[in-house]
Amino acid sequence: MKLGFARIRGMGFILWQSRHMAYHVMLGLLWAWFLRELWGEFNPKWIWTAVIGSVLPDIDHFYYFFGYGRHDTYTQEIFSHVKRGEWRKLFYVMATGHKMNTSLSYHNVYIIWILIGLSAVASVVDWRVGVVLFGAMVSHFLFDIADDLVQLGELNANWKRWGRPR
Repeated sequence: MKLGFARIRGMGFILWQSRHMAYHVMLGLLWAWFLRELWGEFNPKWIWTAVIGSVLPDIDHFYYFFGYGRHDTYTQEIFSHVKRGEWRKLFYVMATGHKMNTSLSYHNVYIIWILIGLSAVASVVDWRVGVVLFGAMVSHFLFDIADDLVQLGELNANWKRWGRPR
């Protein structure tokens, strides 16, 4: 009985540490709902597109972990927890430490402006899936900026530059 309770409590801890991603998904769904109201029609494909678009920008983190940032101490700590199967520690480190990762290539204002432009072009050519996808991606980045301002009191350094730090 104790082992089962510990596992449930551990899963609750992991879910709590993962709430940041749930916020992204909710914002993407809110964007799809707004567009549904604006366009006056519903398409289930927009829901899945909004969910995918709202989490897609975090591929940048995987690109960092497995690419140019694989020798960083933060990455090494993440991989050591994975190798040892320390899932609670892994999720805690990721939830508390990801704001200090200032080396992400695509988390910057230039990408946001490109996505806004793509969303506008998709709107003009009446490509509604594109509007949903790019808008959900913009909502992801805007939430990350707001979260940086709340958590750090300022913008993370990666928002102000194009690409990786030199």
